[in-house]
Amino acid sequence: MFRKPKSDGEDTPPPSRRVRALADQLHEARDVHRLSTDPMLGAVTADRFRASITRTMWVFLAIGLGFTTTGVHDFLAGDRPITDPLWWGAWLAEPALAGILVTLLRWEASMLSHGVTVDVRPVRYLKRLLLGATLVANVWAGLAPAHGAVSKGMVFFHLVIPLVVFLLAEVMPVIQQTCTRVREQALATGPAPASTNTVRQAAASPVTMPAEIQTPRPSGVSGTLAKLPASIRTTVTGITETAHDAGRPVTAADLTARVNLPDAMLATLVDELNASINHHPVTA
Repeated sequence: MFRKPKSDGEDTPPPSRRVRALADQLHEARDVHRLSTDPMLGAVTADRFRASITRTMWVFLAIGLGFTTTGVHDFLAGDRPITDPLWWGAWLAEPALAGILVTLLRWEASMLSHGVTVDVRPVRYLKRLLLGATLVANVWAGLAPAHGAVSKGMVFFHLVIPLVVFLLAEVMPVIQQTCTRVREQALATGPAPASTNTVRQAAASPVTMPAEIQTPRPSGVSGTLAKLPASIRTTVTGITETAHDAGRPVTAADLTARVNLPDAMLATLVDELNASINHHPVTA
C-alpha cells in the first residue's frame, strides 16, 4: 500500500528509547575522551605514581635500616652487659645516622620534585659516609661476633643489606627525577587545558543533541528554531525576549554564551529571531 509522505508541517516522530540511550552513551564517550586526553590528567597520574613508588621505597628503606641497627649495636656494644649504659646507648648510633640520611633524602627528593637537580659533592660524600659507616659496622659485627661462632648467613646479610640500603638511597633521587620529567612531558603535550570560566560555562550550557534525535517540531514555530530540542529552544527564546525587550536585536554572542550551536545554524537562527522584532515575539 502506498504511504503518503509527510509534509513539512507535520510533526516528526519522537526518538525511540534505544536512540536516546545511544545518544547518552555518545555524549559520555566524548566527555571521557576529552578528559582522558587532558594533559593535566597525565601530570596528576605521574605525581600519584611517584608518590606511590616513593612511599614503597621508604618502607623498605626503613626495614633495611632496622636490620642494620642491630649490626651497629653489636659492633659498638660488644660483650658489654645489659646493665652498662653504653649497651643502651649503642642502640642510638644507627638511628642517629639513619635520621640524618632520611632527612637528606627527603630534602633531595623535594628539590627534584620541583625540577631542581642536586649535584653537589658534599651531599654525595655525606650519604656515602653515612652508608659506608653502617656497612663497615655491620660486616665487622658479622665477622667478629661478640657471642657465638661466625655465621656465614649473618655475614652475607650484614654485607648485602647495607649495600641494598646504599643503592636504594642512590636510586630514590633517580625515581624522583624521572617521574618529574614524565609530568613535565605530559604538561608539554596536547592542547592547553580550558580555563575555569570556560569549564563553568560548558557545564552550565545545555547539551546539543544530534539532529537525528531532536524533539518533534512544535506547532506555531517554524524554521531553524523548530529544529532545536525543547530545552535549547526555551533558552534561545528567553535570550531573544530579553534582547528585544531591551530594544536591541539578539546577537550571536548572546546565544553562544548559553548554548552550543553550529556556526551555519547560528547565523540563520539570529536572522530569524531578529525578523520577529518588528512583528511578534518568538514563543516556544
